[in-house]
Amino acid sequence: MNAWRQQLLFWGVGLGAWLLIAGAALRAERTLRDGSLITGYALFAVILALALFNLRKRLLVLPVGSARAWMIGHGVLGAVSVALYLQHAGGLWPDGFYEQALALCFYAVTLSGIAGYFLERLLPRRLVGVDREVIYERIPSKLAALRERAEALIVQGVRETGSDTLGRFYAESLHWFFRRPRFLLSHLVGGGRSARWIDGHIHALRRYLNESELRILERVEKLALRKDQLDAHYALQSVLKLWLFVHVPAAVLLVGLACWHLLLVNIYR
Repeated sequence: MNAWRQQLLFWGVGLGAWLLIAGAALRAERTLRDGSLITGYALFAVILALALFNLRKRLLVLPVGSARAWMIGHGVLGAVSVALYLQHAGGLWPDGFYEQALALCFYAVTLSGIAGYFLERLLPRRLVGVDREVIYERIPSKLAALRERAEALIVQGVRETGSDTLGRFYAESLHWFFRRPRFLLSHLVGGGRSARWIDGHIHALRRYLNESELRILERVEKLALRKDQLDAHYALQSVLKLWLFVHVPAAVLLVGLACWHLLLVNIYR
C-alpha cells in the first residue's frame, strides 16, 4: 500500500470512529444521559493509544507495523483527540483549576506535537543537504578539535613567518567564531550568513599576507568551513531534540492527570 492510500485509510477510519463516538454522545444527551462519559472514556483510550507510540519507538525490532504507519496513526489519533476533547470539555477553556491544568497540559502536548510533525519533515531534509553526517553527542568534541587545530596552525604560521598578522586576525575574529556554535538562527532558516562571514573576513585579510601566510590561511579557512557544517548540524539537531523535551514530559503528565481525572469521576459519580 502506497503512502497516500495508507493515509486516506487511516484518516477515513479516524473520522468514522470520531463520528460514531460523537453521535453516541449526542444520542445519550437526547435521552437525558451523560454523554460526556462516552467522550471522556473514548478520549482516555485515545490518549493511552497515543502514549504507546513512544513504546513502539523503543521496540523497533517487533513486527507490529511499520514506523510510517505508526506515525500516520499517531497523527490521526492526535486530531481525533482534539475533536473529542473539545466536545468533552464543551469549549476551548474549561472552568476550575484542575480542569484548566488538564487543558493546559493537553494543549501543550497538542501544539508541541504539531510543531514536531512539521519539524520531523523539514529539518531532516535540510540535514541531508549538509555534506557529512554527524552524531549529535559528538559535535562538542569535534568543535573543540577543530578549534585546537586552527590555533595550532596560527601559532605555526606566526613562528614560521615571524609576523603577528595571522595571530591578531585570529584573536580579533576567528577566536570568537571557533569558541562555540555560531549563527544558529541562520542555519535554522537556511541562510548563508555564516559562510558569508567567513568569506568576508578571509578575503579582507588576503591582501596583507605573503605566500607562506596565505597557505596557512587556506588551511584555517577549510577548518572554518568544516566548523560551519558542524554548526548547521548542531542547530538543526538541537531543535529536533528540543521539541521532544517538551512533548514527551507533557504527554506523561497528561496521562497521569487523565488517570486521576478518571478516578475522581468514578468515585464521585
